[in-house]
Amino acid sequence: MFSCISTLALYFGLFPIGPANVILASATKQFAPASSIGVSAKEIGSARNIVTRWQTSWGSFDRDYLATRDIEIEIHNLSQLPARIAIDFYFVGRPQRLPTPRKLFSKHSFIVNVAASDQKRLSLRSDVLRSREVYYAALGENYTSGYEIEGWILFVRLPGQPHPFDKVSSNKAMLEHLDWFPNALQEFENVTHRHPNYASEIEPEPAPVPEAEPSEMEPSTPVIVVQPTPETIATAAPVNIPAASAPTQTSLPTIFITVTKPTKITIGRRDEIIPPGTKVQLVARASDTVQVRYKGESTFVKISSTDLK
Repeated sequence: MFSCISTLALYFGLFPIGPANVILASATKQFAPASSIGVSAKEIGSARNIVTRWQTSWGSFDRDYLATRDIEIEIHNLSQLPARIAIDFYFVGRPQRLPTPRKLFSKHSFIVNVAASDQKRLSLRSDVLRSREVYYAALGENYTSGYEIEGWILFVRLPGQPHPFDKVSSNKAMLEHLDWFPNALQEFENVTHRHPNYASEIEPEPAPVPEAEPSEMEPSTPVIVVQPTPETIATAAPVNIPAASAPTQTSLPTIFITVTKPTKITIGRRDEIIPPGTKVQLVARASDTVQVRYKGESTFVKISSTDLK
């Protein structure tokens, strides 16, 4: 069991990784080396919405800002061997309108298997990040709280090894200056109580099949073994065993809700108004807002502006 400090040190390569770790990661299977694996990532979508708590005619207001990001990850395996890698993906936030301190607010850790000379794509969505701004026009004072999305960063490593062999980020400067990351990671793990368990990432070796015990029958007793023909195996019906239906995969139904009043939204950098009577796909629901998909983009609207109860 690694301590928090030693885990972070290993994560950034401050301690050397010995041969024992390499054996642990590969076990008895042969996997593609890290040098033959390429990982890239890009942003494929974002949603940002403004929820006004109150506002005045002279310019004062109290607003909430809600934002999410969608990321696509692509893994290329250039080896003739199958690849098995671990990815730690973090969304990074920062205080509203301030460059620092950065904070990790969403983490995804998972194992990816890629066939020999093949590639794989997968997508991720961040948690909804909320920030708030209160402006008093008469006083000229502005108060902000919460965090806004700055970007994302991912680390690629071999399963069972804490030290990454590659990393990708939305911001090149974020990769060049990672001195903030160990403290942010430790704070995130302490708050969420999610500490890495590298040993659980190793595929267990298959248990050996026990050899059949020799029969203790009398030597004079003949043993007759009858091998059924393939036709017998194919047509024989089980006795006193009810036939079970094959498992089927079911998908959750798509839910649509109706916008009941003109609703202003922000998609990317443009403002649009959803007209009343428009049906939109429901993605997620919070206490007073819902996340919906409109014109192929994800955005947020107030529940009071829909027919959702």
